[in-house]
Amino acid sequence: MSDSEENHLADIFDDEDDVKNLQPEEQADDVNNIYAQATDTFDDRRGTKKNIVRKTQRNDEFGDSSRSNEVDTTRHSGYFDEGNDEMEEDQYANEDPESRKRRLLEEKMDQAMKSKTTRRRKADEDDLERMQDDRIDSLKDKMIRAANVDVEKNSQGQIATEKLKMLKEVMNVLSKADLAISILDNNLLEAVRLWLEPLPDALMPAYQIQMELVQSLTALPIKTDHLVASGIGKVLVFYQRSKRTEPNLKRIVDRLISDWTRPILNKSDSYKDRTIRFHDYNKNKYANQLLSQRKRNKLKESKTLYEESAERRNRAAIPAARTTAYRIAPKVNIDMLAKQRSTGMDERFKKINQKMTMLKVKKSAKKSGPSIEGRNLAGI
Repeated sequence: MSDSEENHLADIFDDEDDVKNLQPEEQADDVNNIYAQATDTFDDRRGTKKNIVRKTQRNDEFGDSSRSNEVDTTRHSGYFDEGNDEMEEDQYANEDPESRKRRLLEEKMDQAMKSKTTRRRKADEDDLERMQDDRIDSLKDKMIRAANVDVEKNSQGQIATEKLKMLKEVMNVLSKADLAISILDNNLLEAVRLWLEPLPDALMPAYQIQMELVQSLTALPIKTDHLVASGIGKVLVFYQRSKRTEPNLKRIVDRLISDWTRPILNKSDSYKDRTIRFHDYNKNKYANQLLSQRKRNKLKESKTLYEESAERRNRAAIPAARTTAYRIAPKVNIDMLAKQRSTGMDERFKKINQKMTMLKVKKSAKKSGPSIEGRNLAGI
């Protein structure tokens, strides 16, 4: 046994005589195990304990120099302090070889069981994602077939109802938030685009299909890549410009298009970063133009299906509330405001002065002359 080996073994044993009493020819395996334990190194930089697997060869003192004994040790990771390392060394210092082998075997088994469980969890996650992808792919194929069947029926003059029959099934998938990423990755928006496209005879899809599908798009995190792959943006632009689109649906479409085009144009969605156009406005100058412009706007306003049907039947329709979006803000004319304030203040001061003078006249009229009851007759 070399001097370096004896020094390493002396660190483990309490007495150096125990090291000298070892017989190399009879206890070679024990010496190799102890030597492997003594050569454990600690990585102070990462705070992890590393048991290095070494192949130790028997020395010439043990007889056979060609035979090698391989010692397998497990690798442990964790955060240790220096005090914990010393305590761990003291704990296993007096451990006999049999118990040490048993401990290493148990650690290997624990590590193998942990690795199997983690691999099983990953496999389960992969299976779940694969099931979601298969479900969305099958739904996409069904939607495309239903759209094609409706196109064929419409071209033959028949009633197209295949999409209405599948609408509930489609909305059950689109309404689930956990399937949003899978919906976008599998390009289900392409099938949605086919459902929203007009039929060959220029008829729009059913209003229920339009409203529910467009409303479901607001909950999806749609990016520019998804718009390019699906082509759904072109259909929504058609809905935005069409006069047959319902006002409620048109407001949703306008909001979607503005949200999608904002990152393309590098515009912020913050109200503070919003740029507002200003223009001079004079009420007296445009007073006559307002009435004529309002009349023209009433003629140009798109009417709802309810209003159109009421107009055909010569019936009155209940007016619906409509919101107006202003894009140009008027400039503030400070000089005009100052003049209006000055004229307003002058008129008020004139009225107040007139009232005060009238009160003074009334008081003076009461004081002058005798009263009917005969008062103040002594001074006459």
